[in-house]
Amino acid sequence: MQIRRILFISFFVMLSSLALPLMAVLFFSSRDTLEQEIGRNLNHDAIMLMEEVDMLMFERMQNVHSWSRLDIIQEARIGDIDKRLSQFLSDVESGYQGMYHELFYTDSRQQIMAASVPGAIGHFRPPSATATRTSVPNGEVFVEALEFPPPPYDKTDLVIRTPVYDRYTSANIGQFYGLFDMQQLFRLLDKASSSRSGERYIVLLNRLGRCIAASSALRKQGVLSTELFADWKPINNEDVFVHPGQPVTDTPVLVGYAKSGGYLGYAQMGWSILIFQSTAEAFLPIRALWWMFGLVTLFTMLLAFLASHWISGRIAKPLLALTNWIREVRHFDKLTPPQVGGTIEIRELEMAFRQLFMELERSREHVIQTAKLAAVGEMSAIMAHEIRTPLGIISTSAQWLQREQGLSPEGREMSQFILDESARLRKLVTTLLECARPREPHIVQQNVHELLTHSVELLNKQAEKKRLHIQLSLLAKNPVILCDGELLTQAFLNLLLNAIQIVADEGVIQVRTGSLGQYLSIEIADNGPGIGKDDMQRLFEPFFSRREGGIGLGLTVTRQIILAHHGDLSATDSELGGACFILNLPITQG
Repeated sequence: MQIRRILFISFFVMLSSLALPLMAVLFFSSRDTLEQEIGRNLNHDAIMLMEEVDMLMFERMQNVHSWSRLDIIQEARIGDIDKRLSQFLSDVESGYQGMYHELFYTDSRQQIMAASVPGAIGHFRPPSATATRTSVPNGEVFVEALEFPPPPYDKTDLVIRTPVYDRYTSANIGQFYGLFDMQQLFRLLDKASSSRSGERYIVLLNRLGRCIAASSALRKQGVLSTELFADWKPINNEDVFVHPGQPVTDTPVLVGYAKSGGYLGYAQMGWSILIFQSTAEAFLPIRALWWMFGLVTLFTMLLAFLASHWISGRIAKPLLALTNWIREVRHFDKLTPPQVGGTIEIRELEMAFRQLFMELERSREHVIQTAKLAAVGEMSAIMAHEIRTPLGIISTSAQWLQREQGLSPEGREMSQFILDESARLRKLVTTLLECARPREPHIVQQNVHELLTHSVELLNKQAEKKRLHIQLSLLAKNPVILCDGELLTQAFLNLLLNAIQIVADEGVIQVRTGSLGQYLSIEIADNGPGIGKDDMQRLFEPFFSRREGGIGLGLTVTRQIILAHHGDLSATDSELGGACFILNLPITQG
C-alpha cells in the first residue's frame, strides 16, 4: 500500500474518531438540555397562566364582595329598594365591558329585588348547596358549580355570590350575585395556547378534576364538564411529564402542570391547569437540532477528508519526489538538487540530500580532477625522462656554440633562442610535475595579511609597468591561521599574476579579506574582461587557458594548494566588471 494512502486512512480515521464521538456527545447533551428547556417552558407557562387565572378570579370575587358592602345595598335592610339600585347594577355591569352577564341582589326570601337585567326582578334564585366557599379580604364568597350549555359554550356563566349582612346587627339580609362571563377566561386560555413551537392545548380543572375551561381546540371536542383529564397528574410530583395523549391526540404529549395557590393567599379554590403539546411539535427544535448536527457531522467528515488528503499529500508528495529523484539520479548527465519543499522534517531531509548531492558533485569533480592530474603526472614523468636529457644536451651545446670566437651575430642570436626555449621547456616540465604531485604542506602559524602584502610587493614592478592600481582591504579579525606560507604565497602570486596579465593598462585589482565563521575569506577581484559562462566550468582544468602564451596550469596548481589546506577556491563575476576569485581557508587544520 502506498504511504500516501496509509497516511490518508490514518489521518481520516483519527480525525473521524475524534469528531464523531464529540458530535454525538454534543448532540445528546444538547438534546437533553433542549428537552428540559422545552419542559421548563411548558411548566413556566403553566405557572404564569395559573397566576393570571388566580388574579382574574380574585378580582371578580373581590368585586362582588366589595359591591355587597356598598351603602346602596345596605338600604335593603329597611326595605328601601327601588329602581335606583337596579340602575346602579346596570351601570356597574356596563362599566366592566362584558366581564359580567348579570348582577343582582336577592333578599332573605331568595327573591331578586334588584338586577342589572330588569326582567330578572321578582324571580326567585335559591343559592346552590354545593357552592365552593373561599375567602377574600374582610369576607367570604361562594362559587357555585358550573352548568355548561351545549357547545360551543357561547353563554357560560360562573356564579359568584356573597352574603349581605346588616351593618348594625350583622344579620343576613340577602345575597349578592355576579354572573362572571366564562368567555373572558376562554379568551385568556386561547391567547396562551398560541406558541411559536406549534399549537398548545390548555385545560383548567377544578378540585375534583372536572374540566371547567379549555382552549379553543379542546372546546370544539366538547371536553368541558368532563373528567377526561382527572388522571393527568404529575408522576413523583414532577411539574412536567409525558402522557400518551389519548383520547385527545393520537401522539404522546408533553405536559406542563401548575396548581392554584390563590392570589395573595385568597380565592383558593383548588383549581389546577394543564398545558400540553404534541411531542411531534414540541420536539421540532430537537429534530432541527438533529438535522443541524447531521450537517455539521457531514461537514466535519468532509473537512476531515480534505484535511487528511492535504496532510497526507503534504507528507507523501515530497517523499515521493525524493524517491523519484534518487531513482532517476543515475540517468542525469549532471546532478541537480531536489526541490520538494514540505514540512520542517522533509526540508531537513531535502537539505541532507542537497548536501549529499554537493558532496557527490565535489567527489565527482575530484575524481575527474584526480584522473586528469594522474594523466598529467604520467605524462610529466615521461616528459621528464624523455625531455630533460635532450634538453640538457641542447642547452650545453648552445652554450658551447656561444663560446666560439668566430660565431656570427646571427649564430649567437639563434643559440640564445635555443637557450631561452630550453629553459622554458624545463620550467614547463617542472610545473607539470608540481601539478601532478604537489608536495605536502608544512603547517605552521602564518599571518595571511603579511603573505598577501609580500606577494603584492613582489609583483609591484610588473603592476607599475601597466600603471595598475592594487587595492588592499585587509579586514579579517584574525588573519593568523595554520598553513604553509610558501605554498600560499605561490597561490597568491599565481592569482595576482593572472590578474596583472589580463587587466588592461591603468586597471584596478582589489584584494580583500574577511572573517567567515571558522574560515578566513580572501577575494581577489579585477576590472578585466571577466570569465565567460562557458569557460567557468573548465576554469581549473589542466591546460585550459584563454590567454595567449598561457600554459593553463597556474589555476590548477593554485587549486591543488588550496585543497591541500582543506580550503575551497571558486570564481565568480566581480563587482568591478571583471573576475573575482574567492579563497576560503580554515583557521585551524584538523
